[in-house]
Amino acid sequence: MDKPNSKYPHVYAIVRLDSEMRLENSATVVKVLRSRVLAEAEASRLRKVNAGKHCMYAVQITRFVEAL
Repeated sequence: MDKPNSKYPHVYAIVRLDSEMRLENSATVVKVLRSRVLAEAEASRLRKVNAGKHCMYAVQITRFVEAL
């Protein structure tokens, strides 16, 4: 279970990792969702849709900061 952050709400970024790209261009944040369950489901869907494209999708927890 994710430990809540005292200052910022958690969100879940779906990250695309491309194996055929240069390292500095190999990761792309595709979407950010508020629910881990929805993010995992969407990452799974994207893995199926893009099978064979030399990429993978992972879910990464992060914090949402509205304003500094």
